[in-house]
Amino acid sequence: MNSIWNKNIQLFKERFPQLADFYHDIIEDITVNGDEKDIFSFWNLMTAKNGSLTAQINTNMLLHSSYNPEREGMSTAQTLAGKNKETVIFMGAGLGWQFCAMAKMINGGGAGANVGTCPVKKLILVEPDPFHFFGALFYIDWSPVFEVKNLVIALGCPANSIIGLLEGNSINIGKTGLNSAYVYAIPAFIMHARPYFDSVIALIERNRDKNDINAATYKKFEKLWIHNSMKNIEQISKRSTVQKFADSFSKSTKDFVVVAAGPSLEKLLPKMAEFKKQALIVCVETALHALLKSGVQPDFIVITDPQYYAYKHIAGLAAPQSILVCPLSVYPAVFRFKCREILLCSEMFPVSSFFEKQLGTFGDLGAGGSVASSAWNLCRMLGAQRIYFAGLDLSYPHGQTHIKGSSAEQSFHTGANRLLPVQKMNSSSRFGANPEYVFDYDGNQVLTDARMKMFAWWFESKIAATPDVKTYTLSRQSMRIPGVEVADVEHLMGLVVVPEALEGPQVKDMYSEGGPSTGSGTTVGSGETMSFSGLTRESVLRRDCRVEPDNDTVSDISPIIDSFYSDLKSLTALINKAVETCIIGGPGQTAALEKIEVQIAASPLAEIVRLAYPDTSDKLEAYKKLQKTMDIYNKYI
Repeated sequence: MNSIWNKNIQLFKERFPQLADFYHDIIEDITVNGDEKDIFSFWNLMTAKNGSLTAQINTNMLLHSSYNPEREGMSTAQTLAGKNKETVIFMGAGLGWQFCAMAKMINGGGAGANVGTCPVKKLILVEPDPFHFFGALFYIDWSPVFEVKNLVIALGCPANSIIGLLEGNSINIGKTGLNSAYVYAIPAFIMHARPYFDSVIALIERNRDKNDINAATYKKFEKLWIHNSMKNIEQISKRSTVQKFADSFSKSTKDFVVVAAGPSLEKLLPKMAEFKKQALIVCVETALHALLKSGVQPDFIVITDPQYYAYKHIAGLAAPQSILVCPLSVYPAVFRFKCREILLCSEMFPVSSFFEKQLGTFGDLGAGGSVASSAWNLCRMLGAQRIYFAGLDLSYPHGQTHIKGSSAEQSFHTGANRLLPVQKMNSSSRFGANPEYVFDYDGNQVLTDARMKMFAWWFESKIAATPDVKTYTLSRQSMRIPGVEVADVEHLMGLVVVPEALEGPQVKDMYSEGGPSTGSGTTVGSGETMSFSGLTRESVLRRDCRVEPDNDTVSDISPIIDSFYSDLKSLTALINKAVETCIIGGPGQTAALEKIEVQIAASPLAEIVRLAYPDTSDKLEAYKKLQKTMDIYNKYI
């Protein structure tokens, strides 16, 4: 019997019982036959000069030192600790000498380090092949690894699911998540699954870029998010949520069209009324003006941007048959938009997340950086099997930035003057974010930029992770996104045969605040409704989906609001105390600050500090900046 294996596998089962159950058969086979069967023949085992075990692969590549693998492992651990990162991610581990040495250092032993000085707090191993992982456990002692408090073993995980495991559920803004991690990947450790590891490393780099964008976005809009969310708190008691709507939604419709304001939408607008007979229309706010002008009211409108200019896309419009979906942090006037109803969706910012913990999730539409990604997630949440993009170009076909007549284009004309003509504003939009050429669906080059490539990658990764939902584009001139196929317009128009020939609406009715609630293919005033796969659109978007606030909703939420304000005051007091402690100084300052930081971390609103904490090592400067952030919150108490 192999005592090292027995010890390691027992520790593994205790630490990761579900993972051990999943690989039960492999573990049992190794336990019974590991010494006799040539299970780990992918390694050529050798004895190093110091007597320890090492290995060779491909006849000429060493996994570890042939002289002293323990010393090599400790040297690697010291180097990794010197990177000053909170997390170290190993891509493969070979026999585990480096991985175990890193674990010893985190635990306070080895390489002359201790828990107080080692910056690494979390250790992650990514390994697609269970035999390589269990082979390491079979040959050397991994007990230090299983003592690490923050340990993640990503064993046999699909590449596209790794990021969620590494990042967690909180929003990461440049100095957290993967941006606080160092990836250790050497050829010998990843050779056995090179395409897999290359894919994971590429995903990590893309997510780091995304986190950098999140950081820049949060820094730019932090104050606006706070102001809007605090002003809109009372809306929580007045509005239903996307989650409640989805829970009661019939999900009888499998086809959805996501409408964006890209240039290709112009050719599709004349057919939109027909599309609406076959599918539910989900429109992003920038495309609403053009869609209403064509005589079509969407079924859903999605707006997520907190800025005033985003509200301007829907200002002055009315869509009595549409359901508006937005987070709590939108510009307050959004909640005055005239529509069928307004549903709140989730967001990962402190005000909304506090109330969601108390009341239940509002409905997570993800965070892909683009409102179109939220629209796509909404379709999935409502049971879509096929999603069609209309006007989602993520590029500048023929040099255009938006569809002609869109509110975005109109804003160019409104703001233009002799010194800043429309052409210059258009050029600035196209060339202001690292422009580059990519290919469309016909193989032609089309101009895009780094920001839109990030959006395209988001769709690529999400589509790959959800094979049950097929995504199509209705334009061949859009940026080609792997996983998104081109669908002929006739294909969408022919999905469902609708026997009724109904009269379309009058555009003026859509724009009039007091006009009849009409939509394409529907004449509500006469009581007619469109056939929709055997149902009416009214039954698909039935009124009983709307979860009206109870009479006691306001009084039920009032204690939660009071609790929120109380927690804000407590957090403010802690931050003020931290500032005073920094100013007073003295030998007890460090201990006093650590005590305060423990209390801050235990606050229900600790996320405020995590997101707003400035990138500085000066504690006094950091807490003074946090004081300014808290002043914004406290303005509304």
